[in-house]
Amino acid sequence: MKYPSLRATLCASSLAFVFIFTFLSLPQAHAQAVFGTIVGTVTDSTGAVIPNATVTVTDVAKGITQTVQTNASGNYSVSRLIPDTYEVKATSQSFAPAEAKNVVVTADSSPQVNLTLQAGGGAQTVTVTTAAPPLNTDRPEVAQSLDQRQVQNLPNLNRNLTQFTLLTPGAQRSSFSIAPTENPQGTIGTEINGSNYGTQGFELDGTDNREPVLGIVVINPTLDSVSDMKIISQDYPAEFGGAVGGFIVAQTRSGSNAFHGDAFEYRRSDAQQARDPFTQFQPDAVTGRYIPSSLYNQFGGSLGGPILKDRAFFFMDYQGQRQRIGTSLQQNVPSLTVRNTCLSGTGTCDLSQYASTIYDPTTKTTYAANAVPASALTPQGINLLKGLPVPNTTGTNNGTVNNYVTSGNGTDNGDQADLRLDAQVTQRMHAFGRYDYSLFRLFGAPVFGAAGGTGFGLGNTTGNDEGQNQSVAAGFDYAINPNLLTDFRFGFLDYHISENKFDVGTTPALAAGIPNLNTSRADTSGSPTYNVEDGSISNFGNQGCNCPLLESEQVFQIANNWTKNVGNHSIRFGADLRYAMNLRNASDYNRAGQLSFGNGSTGSGIASVLLGAVDTFQRFDVYSQTAADRQKRGALYAQDTWRITPKLTLEYGLRWDLVFPETVNSPGQGGFTDLNTGLVRVAGVGGIGTNANANLDMTDLGGRLGLSYQLTDKTVLRAAAAQMYDDDGFFGTIFGSVLVHNIPVYNTEDVTSGNATGQYSYTYNSLPGRPAAYVIPANGLIPLPNGVNTEVRPNTLILPRVDQYNVSLQQQITNDTTFTLAYVGNLAERIYPGETYGFNVNEPFLPAPTTNPGQQAFELSQRNQRRPYYNRFTHLYNGGVVQCCNQDITSTAPAARANYNALQATLEKRFSSGLQFTANYTWSKAMNYNGTYFAHNPRVEYGPNDTNRTNVFVMNAVYDLPFGKGKMLMSNANRWVNYAIGGWQLAGDTTWESGLPFTPTYAECGSDQDIDSNFGSPGTSSDCRPNALVGGKTFAMGTGSFDAASHSIRYFSPVGALTTQGAVSGPFQRPQFGSIGNIGRNVFRGPSDYFADASLFKNFAITERLQGQFQFQAFNVFNHTPLGLPNSTNSRCVDCSNGGLITGVDGAVQGAGMPYMRQLQFGAKLSF
Repeated sequence: MKYPSLRATLCASSLAFVFIFTFLSLPQAHAQAVFGTIVGTVTDSTGAVIPNATVTVTDVAKGITQTVQTNASGNYSVSRLIPDTYEVKATSQSFAPAEAKNVVVTADSSPQVNLTLQAGGGAQTVTVTTAAPPLNTDRPEVAQSLDQRQVQNLPNLNRNLTQFTLLTPGAQRSSFSIAPTENPQGTIGTEINGSNYGTQGFELDGTDNREPVLGIVVINPTLDSVSDMKIISQDYPAEFGGAVGGFIVAQTRSGSNAFHGDAFEYRRSDAQQARDPFTQFQPDAVTGRYIPSSLYNQFGGSLGGPILKDRAFFFMDYQGQRQRIGTSLQQNVPSLTVRNTCLSGTGTCDLSQYASTIYDPTTKTTYAANAVPASALTPQGINLLKGLPVPNTTGTNNGTVNNYVTSGNGTDNGDQADLRLDAQVTQRMHAFGRYDYSLFRLFGAPVFGAAGGTGFGLGNTTGNDEGQNQSVAAGFDYAINPNLLTDFRFGFLDYHISENKFDVGTTPALAAGIPNLNTSRADTSGSPTYNVEDGSISNFGNQGCNCPLLESEQVFQIANNWTKNVGNHSIRFGADLRYAMNLRNASDYNRAGQLSFGNGSTGSGIASVLLGAVDTFQRFDVYSQTAADRQKRGALYAQDTWRITPKLTLEYGLRWDLVFPETVNSPGQGGFTDLNTGLVRVAGVGGIGTNANANLDMTDLGGRLGLSYQLTDKTVLRAAAAQMYDDDGFFGTIFGSVLVHNIPVYNTEDVTSGNATGQYSYTYNSLPGRPAAYVIPANGLIPLPNGVNTEVRPNTLILPRVDQYNVSLQQQITNDTTFTLAYVGNLAERIYPGETYGFNVNEPFLPAPTTNPGQQAFELSQRNQRRPYYNRFTHLYNGGVVQCCNQDITSTAPAARANYNALQATLEKRFSSGLQFTANYTWSKAMNYNGTYFAHNPRVEYGPNDTNRTNVFVMNAVYDLPFGKGKMLMSNANRWVNYAIGGWQLAGDTTWESGLPFTPTYAECGSDQDIDSNFGSPGTSSDCRPNALVGGKTFAMGTGSFDAASHSIRYFSPVGALTTQGAVSGPFQRPQFGSIGNIGRNVFRGPSDYFADASLFKNFAITERLQGQFQFQAFNVFNHTPLGLPNSTNSRCVDCSNGGLITGVDGAVQGAGMPYMRQLQFGAKLSF
């Protein structure tokens, strides 16, 4: 028997429910991205419900009231509530009034306030002053909320709102991080419940806050401007969509009837920073500092108040940031022996310190004792290495690794401002408007000066960058009658990035003697990129800069929602329409060329540089500076929250997402590659549509179904299932890359060595010149040529889909404390493999198995011939013959799946008696596919997600110490004593997490197979795995002691060399030629991480209205070093001499803006 799918079941059941109750008469209003709702039941002292009771809700700060009547079941719902503190009062004839105070409402929340009326109309009002019960009795979603007190007081390096996402159960730092130059606002890359980077939704004041290509948060709000924040990690209602990896809802602050404001400053420097043991073990030769000069200064203020009392309000704030970034780096530079013997141009070049056997790239003849005659060296290679500095420390591996340590500075300056206006136009209508503006300026100098290299800027970037972001949100809500409400929102985003090289305008490649790179075109000036794949020397030239880059993206949004209350039903339905625009003149490969030097041609990367053996040549050729794309996105939804009984609530809904294939801004400004024909369809030419004739998928219907059942007064059971679609994708999988970053606008040259004879092809003198612009035929069809990378996807645009489900049990322990135990799971389908995007559909098949050494060498030389599309197509074009395809072809086809299963436990105490805290523990397993060899054998790419940490514990707390006037202890202290002991506050957060997974490699993998991990680096992939014999998958690992001589930590001890195919050493065996080892992907785990941050605040009164605060914050207070994984292919090698070495901190920690070594910060604030 064939059973219906989860999708079919959800859609059918949701459709049935929605249409039945919508037909009854079109909505208790839940799932409001801008507002909150107060719901409840009014009863008498016997528990009988009281219909037609009058319920009045008052905003304490603004004086605005709303009044409703309870229905026949005694239930009431008051929606359209701006996040604030409210009072709720119920009255009915023959009963004494009852009211509840201090009811806190946040965006997209629905606190339940049940009131009991006592008989006797003249009796005194019964007042309840405690907050609403902490149980979530009507929301089946999995979510975490942060109120303004937590946002303002929890330790947060750089006061970055998106960092709070990491406090959510199931949230982990992403292994992929966007360069700071394209993310100057500092959005933290987070993956929730096994999702990929960029799949989270983020709405600010109910409007989209993500740019449409990468999913980066455009406006990272200042902490002063935010009233509350909610992270919905699972099973969000139908109103929220277009994202599959969680949804963040944040609301900006509004003014009140009283003027309030503050001014603040925070400061830290290198004087309060602990040393990095890997890079700061010796003073800088120039400055004498162990830690380079650093300074972080953040300052600003806010002001809010009335424009018209009880009617109109304003709030505005400004925040500035000035940062001098001090960075210490370890690099690999040519050893002294190489400098003395190889760079003079005479005598014999001694490469004996480099363990590999060195051989001629053309004849494959080995050089005895790795002594290369001067006549074989190229002047260009000598010139390039002369530009690198002299070693200044002993390093490891015969003085060839980490032999250069230095430090330097970059800058990161920014200014942010926002203004919000609110107006209670009438009793029935509220309107608001908000404008945000931010400007950031970054600079980073390269580590090797004029020779380039990694940078001293933020995130090791180089060059100059400016980011300017803007956002507008406006809307109104109107109560047509007490049971029919509508709200309208308009949103606009503008994301603008401009980036240039550190040496723009110069011609260093020409000066080194390399032709065809720095041409007469201005955009080819500056350093090329030189990548040395085996790490024998560090990468140099232009690094950490996608430049020149001009990026301009806009999103226009209109959303209209309706809510109708029908009996115990709250029906909400609406539409969300968006129009995205993207202009991205990028340099994903350096426009002056990107040269990669592996060890396959000569045995060592440094030898390849000297001998001029360029393994891979890549370059972006841009023929149009104005090519841009557009995309229409829309959604319709309907949902019902049915309060069947006071204890049982059912929520169900349906959402239809519609994303149109992107179009170009004018004919000829983009193309779509069809791998069935080998032709590129030029958009808008020859009868081809401006969307290149891509098809629209209209089947993206996603259902929602959930229930909440209050088993007892203190116990709630919740369960939900939902189906979500991702409309943003990542890096052009949905929008922004496939058309405009293709022929005829962009030419992505990508040529790897390897030909029919097995002899080498590219040297410095034979690098190709810039190809001429494409001639577009009348029929709009251009053949895809050899050597040009392209992105492909199915002709029908298909959105990734995730089925989500959860079951949770929440128990109230005290009046303000709950414990929740939840099972959370999801199944992702139609997604791209890997942590980023895309896979190579033209990855060569593995070489044919053979034991003949000569045949093995021949098979490896036939790399291009083993590509699935090699010479697949032959076309006549522009008077010649075009063949294809010997290059990598990136596919963003939604061909993979992933799954996530977790147990999540949360203990939460709301604020009372000066204390609030949240502690959560997640035990999870996330599985997905890597993309390297996925096109041929997906099974070998299946394994744990690269970012999955099995165990994660997170705790945060804010505590007002109980000393001084009005407190539990010493409440009668005199004024001076109270100044000393009163007003102290502690806050902190702690994170412990188990290690990240990684895949072991072995030394001679490049001799056995040539699977490519980085599209151009044969033999370096994570598929270079040994076989595991008995015990191989439980290979002993553990953090050893720090080696002060090599400035490294040994995480595992390597076994003896696996010298021949089939050889055994320890629990490992070298695979046979042309095969992948059986040990599996990501079977090993790295070291765990631990962080603790703490804040100490002193609050004091200056006058009756003016308050002061001193702050002291310690980030990574115990100075625990977050160790990275063994951080190179060789370090993960089980039979290499430097296998198992950890030589740096966890890069994802730095990318997440977390303190990787202890830092102290001081601050002061004045508020009124």
